[in-house]
Amino acid sequence: MKTYEITSPDGHIVVRVDAGDKLRWSVYRKEQECADFIVRIPTIFDETVPLAGQVGEYVAIARRKDGVWYVGAMSNWTPRDLVLDLRFLGKGNYQAVIFRDGINADRDAADYKRELRHVSAGERVEVHLAPGGGWAARMEPLTPDS
Repeated sequence: MKTYEITSPDGHIVVRVDAGDKLRWSVYRKEQECADFIVRIPTIFDETVPLAGQVGEYVAIARRKDGVWYVGAMSNWTPRDLVLDLRFLGKGNYQAVIFRDGINADRDAADYKRELRHVSAGERVEVHLAPGGGWAARMEPLTPDS
């Protein structure tokens, strides 16, 4: 599989993965909910908020585009637990679509759990990262009728 890295005129890095590898492409199609989540992540954001991190160890960051927050965390090969403070969210409630390491993620990188929950500013979210693991969420404002 080929990966391309392109720097856009505004300095953002865009990565494109070539779907020419039929085996890899079939894995993405097998986990359609993951593919659907990934393709909705923008490449350019309006705001970036660092949440936690230590160089070479782990990082957690939140990025906003048009009122929707994209939050991610990843670790080196040391498992760890983080508590992310969601005070960066605006007023109101948000629907969070979360992808987190599954119970066997330390042995099988493809093991994940998807969950939906409501969150709001100031709430604290507990995140467990498996060795080499990650956590990702899309947080969209709820409308009064949702």
